[in-house]
Amino acid sequence: MKTALTHFLALSIAIALTALLPGCGKSDSSNSGKHVAIEVKKQKYHCPMHPTYVTERPGDCPICNMKLVPFEADMQKDGHAEHSGKAAAPGRVSIMLSPEKRQMIGMQLSAVEKRDLSFVLRTTARVEHDETRLASISPRFNGWIRSLKVNFTGEPVEKGQPLCTVYSPELLTAEKEYLLALQNYEKFKSSPDKEQVLSAQRLWESSRRRLVLWQIDEKEIRDLEETRTPADETLLRAPFSGHVIAKTAVEGRAFTAGETLYEIADLSHLWLRASVFEYEMPLISVGEDATISFPYLGNKSFPSKVTFIYPHIDSLTRRGEFRLELDNPGHLLRPDMWANIDLKVVLGKKLTVPSSAVIDSGTRHVAFVDAADGHLEPRELKIGAKTDDYYEVLEGVKEGEKVVTRALFLVDSESQLKAAISGMGEAGGKKH
Repeated sequence: MKTALTHFLALSIAIALTALLPGCGKSDSSNSGKHVAIEVKKQKYHCPMHPTYVTERPGDCPICNMKLVPFEADMQKDGHAEHSGKAAAPGRVSIMLSPEKRQMIGMQLSAVEKRDLSFVLRTTARVEHDETRLASISPRFNGWIRSLKVNFTGEPVEKGQPLCTVYSPELLTAEKEYLLALQNYEKFKSSPDKEQVLSAQRLWESSRRRLVLWQIDEKEIRDLEETRTPADETLLRAPFSGHVIAKTAVEGRAFTAGETLYEIADLSHLWLRASVFEYEMPLISVGEDATISFPYLGNKSFPSKVTFIYPHIDSLTRRGEFRLELDNPGHLLRPDMWANIDLKVVLGKKLTVPSSAVIDSGTRHVAFVDAADGHLEPRELKIGAKTDDYYEVLEGVKEGEKVVTRALFLVDSESQLKAAISGMGEAGGKKH
């Protein structure tokens, strides 16, 4: 009887243990799952003034005694993952602002749309001589200067005005030969021998051609033909109206063939050489309209056009140059004056956002887009041309989307704050 009772008790204990062990394993697994769920859903709090302080208990900040505010890290993570996309801006997350908060901070939105972009490029220019209206008085024979008719630099001259008289043995000999050839031709031009007439004519034309090539004025040649007396001296004349910009001629001075005695420039038409930064050069093209103004002339302005773009960039200033042209009939303008240039640059129809909607961090451009679910989503933009009021957008937003244009820095600060707190929460969770 005692033995049977012992076996019965042992069997009962075994059955009880068999029933309890699976239950314990199941209970532990279930409890572990509940513990994980509770840990994920725990509310976290942070200090608005010290975002580095994050805790799971409500109360006051131990640093500044401000009341801690709740922070739903999971919701921020979900929002960031859902709205960032490939154009999301690093270091920022999507944020949700209620209509009341938007109104309180004065937030405004503007549509992304296509506009006709144009702007005025302002720079300065220096007035200079028209290089196509410069002349050098350089005799093509040796000689001496006898007297000066124009004797100082800067003196105005008219076309055909005598500059100086020169004596040249070479020129005197050429004039004598010309008179002999002319007399010979006149003697034989009525001869029945055509060959003799033709030979005399060729000699006369050759002698006259030499005087023309030596730049002897036509009037001097006609006077020589009329007087039939070679002159001891000849006049050098101005080829066009202008003023003397350089003079080396001095009475009694000898000169050689090709030596410059005078340089003359025409002031009736001037060039203006303007410069812009290297990155602005692609915006300029020949034929673009420009306005030239002179502040010291009462801001008097003149219309002009870009006539030439110089092909080189200055290696020191990293600036390029282009040329404008301007008539100067009254000689009101003078070389080396400074002028202000307003150049109208037309870019055409481009996809744009207001300049107030873009945050330029130096390395990237960021805008906040009003998403369909109410989130404000940070986007990194690829920017093209820029005017005073708009940016051309190449990538990052689409036409019809709305971007934040007012209270942008408040929105950006909130986004960066949420991103920083979220990152600290994630780092703390991993460490734990």
